[in-house]
Amino acid sequence: MPLEDAIARVSQVSPEPIREHWADVNGVRYPPKQAYQLISELPRSSFTSHTALARLREIGFTTSIYKPGAGNAQPQNDQLSASFSTLVEFLTTFELTDHLASAETAFAGTDVTGCTDTVEQFHFSEDLLDAALAVRQHVGRLNDVIHATVIARCLPLILEPGETVTVRPSLGAGNDPSRPFDIETDRRVAEFKVAQWKGSDAMRQRGVFKDLVHLALDSTDRRAQIFVVGPLPKKFLTTSQASAEWALGRSSPHTLAASRSDSAPRRNSRSPGSRAVRPRISR
Repeated sequence: MPLEDAIARVSQVSPEPIREHWADVNGVRYPPKQAYQLISELPRSSFTSHTALARLREIGFTTSIYKPGAGNAQPQNDQLSASFSTLVEFLTTFELTDHLASAETAFAGTDVTGCTDTVEQFHFSEDLLDAALAVRQHVGRLNDVIHATVIARCLPLILEPGETVTVRPSLGAGNDPSRPFDIETDRRVAEFKVAQWKGSDAMRQRGVFKDLVHLALDSTDRRAQIFVVGPLPKKFLTTSQASAEWALGRSSPHTLAASRSDSAPRRNSRSPGSRAVRPRISR
């Protein structure tokens, strides 16, 4: 779009408040995302401030300059690297839990002026939001990469001579109905739980116990194994006094029904660590 047409289109709308970056439109400063949205007609969620600034400069506007984190200068066209730089700087500068708790306290009782000051004080910038959204878009399936790589590297280590993988492995996190287990061979069924527990792990506890029950319900005579990371999952499964009803409380109706059926192996309902459920736990 020619610069004159772009100026005419943006100038029809009043500028929103400037938070950080700006674009000069015929002597009036506009937030870059507002200006570029008016020109491109794209939703703001589809581009970052960095992208908006770059596109506006290409059209011919004068803008503020996007600066990645100090000491981590990146080429202007390397948006993802700049986003990583901004996000890493924030996460390494502050201890996130304490930072958020302090921000919550600061926001309590404030008016619009106080809220604006708190946003700046705790560095909740537009650049930070853009960076987090960009990084999440590109690495949102990081759990799948970890899960797949762990299984792929473990397979050569755990398979016995002559053992064969009989079903296509479920490398992505989460199983589909046609592949109920992460690994199925002619000798074993196995699940991999690769999350690192930190001590407050109710959802992970439920998940690992559900998988344990799922393995125990396998009707074949294959060996059942569950692979976990660190000592906490094994400690939970072998020593917890939580009830099986609690652990399965959010499981699918199919798992609940199967675990209660007369044909299922008998198990003590008092503890997820019941010795009646005997898949091998490895870490």
